Amino acid sequence: MINISRALAIDGFMGEAELLWLAEQATTHECIAEIGSWKGRSTHALSDNTSGEVYAIDTWKGTVNEPIHAIEFVGKPDDWLLKEFQNNVSDLSNVHIVQALSVDAAKKLSNIRFDMVFIDAGHTYEDVKSDILAWNPLVIKGGLLSGHDYISDWPEVIKAVDELIPNRVIVADRCWYLEK
Repeated sequence: MINISRALAIDGFMGEAELLWLAEQATTHECIAEIGSWKGRSTHALSDNTSGEVYAIDTWKGTVNEPIHAIEFVGKPDDWLLKEFQNNVSDLSNVHIVQALSVDAAKKLSNIRFDMVFIDAGHTYEDVKSDILAWNPLVIKGGLLSGHDYISDWPEVIKAVDELIPNRVIVADRCWYLEK
């Protein structure tokens, strides 16, 4: 049975439809990489619904070119976001925290093959393109390469995804995926 109640209790940028889609995908995947975890909302949707492992990859420093992130960091210590994430996932035994830039984490975890990768880190064309290029080789045949924010608010996400994954599918209003 799909459960997103704990995910919904965490502040974040994903709506219910997106969380439900993630949770549904998690039920059939056992080695998941989440690129960009913020406070743990989507991490919970994934980890609460998989029988496998979730690798939560983030710097927990925010993204400088995204004003909403900058606002959140005003007057807070440098590690506040990581501590909030850790607190939000402290009851999950199947989450592995990897504090690193996405591309560096892909190199560090290159010996692991994932059956699902969900990309939701930087939203510039360069960030999305480098994330797709770094993580795509780590997804097994039949696995799911996916991501978030394929919407007009993020034209550079659309540009990178369209360029590298022209036959992607859009679901839950703003999630994209390709079954390899």
